[in-house]
Amino acid sequence: MTKERRRRMFTLLETGVFLAVGATISFRLAPYDLPFFLHAACVLGTAGSVLSALLNIEQAWTATTHRCTAPGCDFRVRVQHADAGENRRWQEAAADHPFHTV
Repeated sequence: MTKERRRRMFTLLETGVFLAVGATISFRLAPYDLPFFLHAACVLGTAGSVLSALLNIEQAWTATTHRCTAPGCDFRVRVQHADAGENRRWQEAAADHPFHTV
């Protein structure tokens, strides 16, 4: 499976989960006869939080992290959806950054 195809699959999955959570929350709130804007705020807030969590999980799973090679330095660069050449450039930039934090 190519990277682009996997990326599209994640996007469709995230959108589907967002819609499913929104529909579920809306369905469960329907019997309470809430005003429209309160109902919409609850549905969008909950579904948006779930979508945000899914996007963070995807980023953690697909991103590459390059760290500084100096002992004790905690500088790092996180790259997502990069080809091999760009990955290498970021790796070199992380190893050769001007300020080392300890």
